[in-house]
Formats: sequence, C-alpha cells, structure tokens
Amino acid sequence: AERLETILERVRHLARARIAVVVGFDLDGCLFDTRPRQVHIFREIAAMHGWEPLCRVQAEHFVDWSLRRTMLNAGVDPAWIDKNEPSIREQWHARFFHSDYQVHDHSMPGAAAFVREIRAAGAQIVYLTGRDHSMRAGTELALRRFGFPYDTADVTLVTKPTPELDDTAFKEAALEQIAEIGRVAAYFDNEPANVNVFREHHPDAMVVFLDTDHSPRPIVPDPGIPWIRSFLRS
Repeated sequence: AERLETILERVRHLARARIAVVVGFDLDGCLFDTRPRQVHIFREIAAMHGWEPLCRVQAEHFVDWSLRRTMLNAGVDPAWIDKNEPSIREQWHARFFHSDYQVHDHSMPGAAAFVREIRAAGAQIVYLTGRDHSMRAGTELALRRFGFPYDTADVTLVTKPTPELDDTAFKEAALEQIAEIGRVAAYFDNEPANVNVFREHHPDAMVVFLDTDHSPRPIVPDPGIPWIRSFLRS
C-alpha cells in the first residue's frame, strides 16, 4: 500500500511540473486474473473427452504457467498426465489465446480503482500485453467491463502483431514507443524477466513485480525491484 501511494505521489509531482507522465501495466496475471479462464478451459476439455481428472483443477492450483505442475497440484495421477498432456496442451493453447475466452477473466482486486487513480493524478496509461492483435476485441471488452480507463486519448493498448513473438523481446522493443509518450514513472508486471528488462531501460522509474502466477523459467526479479501481492490498500 505504501508503494502504491508513493507511485501516485510521483505521478502527481511530475504532472504538477507539466511533465508528460506514463505508467505502464501488464494484463495477464497483473491487472487480470486469468485463472478462471484456465479453469473453464480445463472443464471444457474434460467435458469433450470425458477426462474426469481435469475437473479437479481449481484456481488455487495455478502457481505458474506450467500445465503439468497445475495438474499435479490438483492431485492428477502423473502417469495419466504423461499420456494426455500433449493433447491437453494443444487444446488449452487454442482456447487460452482466443479472444472469446477472455470473458472468463476477473479483474485483480483493487486494480481498476488504482489505474483510475493513476490516470486522475495526470498519467498517460499504457497497457502493454503479450496478447496479440487477434485478442484485442476481448481485451477491450474486459477493460470496459471492469471499469479500467479506456477509449480516451490518454490510454494506449499495445498488443503483439503476431503470437509467435517472445513476450519479453516484444516488450523490450515496445519501450521506445512508450518513451515517446512521456517519462515513464512506473511499470507493473508479473514476469520476472519483464520487470528486469524494464528496470534496465528505465532505472529512474518505479518498476514493480506482481507476485502472482508467471512462467516457470528460473528467473527472479532484480533485488532492487519491489514486490506487491495486489492493488488493495488498507
């Protein structure tokens, strides 16, 4: 909560000095909880094939982006996973990266209210996501549905041109586009690799790591990067 107030005050200070200010936010695992989307996908695949073990998966079983670890956390037999994981992964991928399935996402607690505060304090908002252009329609619908600032000149949604692009490489390249909008005051992301790249390029910005689910890669946030669990404040 203290860090969120510090970021707000930094934005207000720069805005009072008539400096163009930017605050960037990742979406999946940052502003949006995608676990409900994933549970729905598991249930849909289970219903199609009669795969009862997949029905055991609940939101709390997702600790990173490893489908195998998620199923193990749900108590699914490892031998059953070995047999069916390739098919599950293919079907999961086709659904998770489809615009229509984003309707199952939830807003992270306190996220929309905080982004509205940041905008009211004078910042330009940039949503920088690994979702590709084909997912923009579902993304825009979700932003509006949960009350995130959108449809105004001071809000920008940046998506990948193609899904094959590596997320971190894409976001690193997008930093130039963001810097053209104004001085980056803060950036939020739940991927260690992404916050490390952002801190490298914007050492004066407050780069914040969201401690939620992320990729299973053995990368940790830079020790100087603060962690938060949510956007809620007491």
